[in-house]
Amino acid sequence: MTPAWTRLTWTTPSASIITLAELKSHLRVDFDDDDDLMSDLVVAAQAHIEGPEGIGLALAPSTWSLSLDGFPADQVISIPLGPVTAVTGITYLDPAGLAQTLDLANVRIDLDGRPARITPALNKDWPDTADLVGAVKVTFTAGPASPDPALKRAVLMLAAHWYANPSATAPGQVPEIPLGVAAILARKGALLIG
Repeated sequence: MTPAWTRLTWTTPSASIITLAELKSHLRVDFDDDDDLMSDLVVAAQAHIEGPEGIGLALAPSTWSLSLDGFPADQVISIPLGPVTAVTGITYLDPAGLAQTLDLANVRIDLDGRPARITPALNKDWPDTADLVGAVKVTFTAGPASPDPALKRAVLMLAAHWYANPSATAPGQVPEIPLGVAAILARKGALLIG
């Protein structure tokens, strides 16, 4: 079975939660020579933490698509990313292979749970689909309106660490992820699944 996070596609990436000015202030850098490098490090640090390859959280509002090979037999679509703020569409290929849009009035969406879940509404069933890979697509938005302060700090600390330690590290040297960042991510990741 394909892991759920590999079926996610980022359709509209989130904005950076750290500014170049914040990173420069944190590092006490007052020159502009490394601005491009620092901007890239901010993007890389956020990408390292965010999404399904990070800790399973969207750090700022973004749009995603979840691809499924059909509607689940147990009737529950679980979205393996959070916090989900809205499900904006569900499309599927009918048995003839024609694209259809599911009326969201026919589903129940639970955004309060972790993970967010979608089920058919009372006395409704999922429609039949073509037996094709990616026959069902769920489009949703995820990410808080305001970034979590701890995760914002983790992005800042990671970008600063990579700036201060630009070389690849070997065993016994400075770790790729500082312990403070690892502690924040472990806590926030545990909250997602807890």
